[in-house]
Amino acid sequence: MTVAFGGKDSGPVAAPAPGTVDSATQPASPSPSGMPSSKEPEPAPEPPAPSDEAPSASASPAADLTAPEGYAKALSTMWGLAPVPCTQHEQQLIDLDDGTSRTEDENNGAVQEPGGAELLYWPDTCTGLGDYQLRALPDTRVGLLRVDAPKSFDSCRAAAGTGFGALALSERTDREERGFVEGAALCSVTDKGTVSMAVIEHIAGGAVDDVSVSGPLYIWAATP
Repeated sequence: MTVAFGGKDSGPVAAPAPGTVDSATQPASPSPSGMPSSKEPEPAPEPPAPSDEAPSASASPAADLTAPEGYAKALSTMWGLAPVPCTQHEQQLIDLDDGTSRTEDENNGAVQEPGGAELLYWPDTCTGLGDYQLRALPDTRVGLLRVDAPKSFDSCRAAAGTGFGALALSERTDREERGFVEGAALCSVTDKGTVSMAVIEHIAGGAVDDVSVSGPLYIWAATP
């Protein structure tokens, strides 16, 4: 089930109450008559040294969920890739219209019933090591929106036309070279005309473990 992105403003946060009379306005006890106070004033703290680290150039910009004319307000849900042991002979299909996924019997990457799905996640060789691969299904529009690209409707729709071939997610070097990293997104224009942006927020697993992926999915549905 999808929910509308955003919500009611919680309103301004109340400013903290001022200190009590005892702690803020009561005068300090005087020192003994004729004797100066033995407590010296504390020196002001030194300002922190400037950092040598520059902001990361690969930081993912915040998403702009503005809907253009002809599309409904963006909805937000979740999507993910969740492999099972290859010996169970299952492959996962993901529908980017709403983020739902289902499984069917694995058949060397062939799909019996696409059912409107855009992505396929399947075990390639079943050698006991991480060997799941991800690809776009035939006759779909899916592409990768790189981590430093604007996360917006226009950028996502444009990226959807670039294509997304098979990628072995257990190979970290291959993932990074292709740009499949945290903060990037898979974008699609679905068979229903929906523009979907599946953000890659978490990646877990590696060379000996099949990789799982999850993150928010933003959906701009075409209006009649």
